[in-house]
Parts: sequence; C-alpha cells; structure tokens
Amino acid sequence: MEKYIEFLLREACPSIRYRIKKEITNQLSSNEKIQLQKEILEDSLVKRYVSLQESNGWINYDFHSEKGVETAVRVLCEKGIESNHLSISNMLKQLEEREETFDQGCLSNVGKILDQLNLGGSQLIKAVIFGYAGVEDKTFITEQIEEALNVFKYVINVSSIESITENYKGKLVFKSKAKWPSIYHLRLLAYTKSWRNIENINMIIDSIKRLIKLSPIPEIKGLYKSQVVSPGSFCMHDFNADMKRLDAKGWMMWFHRMELLARIGVIKSIPHLNLQLDYLKNMINEQNNIFHKKQSHYYFKKWGTYTGLVLEKDWRTKNRYLCDLIFRSIIIMYYSEKYVNKEVKYDL
Repeated sequence: MEKYIEFLLREACPSIRYRIKKEITNQLSSNEKIQLQKEILEDSLVKRYVSLQESNGWINYDFHSEKGVETAVRVLCEKGIESNHLSISNMLKQLEEREETFDQGCLSNVGKILDQLNLGGSQLIKAVIFGYAGVEDKTFITEQIEEALNVFKYVINVSSIESITENYKGKLVFKSKAKWPSIYHLRLLAYTKSWRNIENINMIIDSIKRLIKLSPIPEIKGLYKSQVVSPGSFCMHDFNADMKRLDAKGWMMWFHRMELLARIGVIKSIPHLNLQLDYLKNMINEQNNIFHKKQSHYYFKKWGTYTGLVLEKDWRTKNRYLCDLIFRSIIIMYYSEKYVNKEVKYDL
C-alpha cells in the first residue's frame, strides 16, 4: 500500500490525508492535526451540514433524510471531523435527550415497526450514529449490539430464502418471527468493538458464509399486521458479487459493503470475500476496470442515509476520482488485515 499512500498524501483532499495519517500510518503530529482539522472544517459539504444546525446542535429536518441528523453525523465523521467537536457532540447529546421523539418524520412509525420485527429500525439507526462517532459505552447501544448479534446468529440456520418468506398481496415478505440483517446491523458491528471475541467473530463468519450461499437475495419486505414496510436492505442483496459484471452503481455498493466487512474483520476467513479482495488488489496494480476508466454514479457522490462515498470535492479531474477509489481500497485492505486473529477459524 505504500506507493498508494504516498500518492494520497501528495494529491488527496484534507479529509483523506487526515484519515490516512490517523487511521493507517499513525503518523499525525499535533500541529498536523490542528491544521488538517481547520482545512476540513472549510470543506463545502461540512460547512453545509454545520450551517443546518440550530443553536442546540439539532437539525430540524426529517431525521432519516439527506438533510437530517443521521446523514449529518455520517458525513462529518466520514470527512474526518473529530467526534468531540461541538458540531457532532451536540447532535449526539440532542439525539440521546430526545429519547422516543428523535425519529420524527418518515421513520417515526416505520422505524418502530422494523425494530419490533427484528429487521433494524429507529433504535438500531440511533446506535449506529453513535458508532460512527466511536461511542458505544451506553446501555441502548449495547442492547442493539446484542440484537445485531442475534440477527446474524439466526441467519446461520436459514436453509433457503423460501423457508423464511411468504407472499402477501403480490409482495415477498418475511414470515412471522423471522430475523434478517439490514445494512445498519452491518454498520453497527463495523463501528463498534465491545462485541469482538473469538466466539462472536466465528459466528459472524458463519453467518456471512450463509448470506453468500443465499445470494443473490431478493427484495424482502417486513409485514406488521396489514402494513408492509421496507427494511434497510441497501448493499445487502449480493455477498457473492460477480466482480467482472459490476456497473458503477454496483461498484459503489460493493465498496461500501466490503469496507464494513473489512472493519468487522471477516474477509480473510471467507474464501469468496478473499477472492474479491484479490480482485481489488489486481485492479489497482494493473490500473484496469474501474480504476482505468471513470465510472460515476450518484450513489458515490450523493450523501444520504445510504449513499455517498466521495470525500473529494468533485470528480472533475481523474486524480480526484482516483484519490477517492484508492482511499476506499486502502481502507478495505488495511482493515481486512488489522483484525486477523490466529484463533479465528480460517478455511482458505
């Protein structure tokens, strides 16, 4: 990764340079930290979300939206803003103080239903937001981590999609008492650490292997009484992606999902994911496929509750495009190695 890190430290935006030095090389001096934080705070997207905040830190838009608190915390953390900065800490404080009213808007009813159905709703999303900021020492977060582990444990014994679904008015829905992981379950485990032990890691490995066998996974809704609701299934349909056939939209989802799996620490234990990682390494080294010809899609550029990976200000130049993709690749490679543990069962 060394030559790519050198490229990023020379060419990339302040957010990428800061995160490389903080997360990967661990070579961030106090002066560099102060200077880079100042530069990141001048980023137009950062300034946009900070400007939306009221005096108490809250953003009075639909919580689960492009302008809401969920997206705001995600963007600021991705950009590299320190979690103790008032722009983030005040939002988290408000999020906790508002208790049951934080999700007012489109999520207020559906979010509670998804929590009841074990499909990941408002309470899970709330825990994930704290996880983005590196906070997990709160009871409601611990409870959601335990729920996430139980959901992945359930998946291990699912023999087929047909065994846990049924047809309801022309739509495929989960049967009663079925559990299923959403993108938020994956995010929560990726951004927290307290759950990590050999038993849980091995269980997640088995669960992801089962998701690979069940892939491609169709769109499945939740059913509460007579109401059909949609869980956060973004990026969760194909854990066994055909790398040669991915389009720009597919690449964004692949990068996002693969980064979460790398942070969880399971890639090196799962042959199919390890092959995908090797494909990524070969693409970078040979500068082919997505690295050769710019493949742009709004999933990369448009920051929201699900989409958004671009840290550079735009992709009008090839270098900015490469900086974002190479950065995500290095993050995936770095974390896939960082959490390798010899006691975890490997069957490569």
